[in-house]
Amino acid sequence: MRTKSLNKFAFLVSLLLLVSCDSNKVYDEYVAINPEGWISTETIDFSVELNSTQGDLYDVLIGLRNNNDYLYSNLFLFVEVENPMGETSIDTLQYLVAEPNGSWVGTGIGSIKHNLFKYKESQDLQTGIYKFKIRQGMRSHILLGLEDIGIRIESVN
Repeated sequence: MRTKSLNKFAFLVSLLLLVSCDSNKVYDEYVAINPEGWISTETIDFSVELNSTQGDLYDVLIGLRNNNDYLYSNLFLFVEVENPMGETSIDTLQYLVAEPNGSWVGTGIGSIKHNLFKYKESQDLQTGIYKFKIRQGMRSHILLGLEDIGIRIESVN
């Protein structure tokens, strides 16, 4: 009987930790990438409605899940962001997804690895709709081995 109570307690503590670790999340969405490959002209779009108050700061992260079919140690992305005022900015980003010895970075058991890459830190984002457009920037026209890509916004305060 005592083991059963300990198991219930351990489960509840684990559940509480999982919920509390994600309390800063404001937005978190992923889009699956076509298993036949991500074509360099295709954009993956996100529309994020943000309700911000003065003084709030946010981190914007890019989430990526890749598998063993990904052939490169890095990933170049073009990220276009339109803010609620209609102003756009475009960034070219490079993220490392494998160590020099070939081992994947990120977390996960098995062939799929998950990474959260910092895109913008401590940003003062205004209330409204942000539009993110992500396009792969590798030399290969069709990029294989990527499962999905996402945008995550976390409150810093």
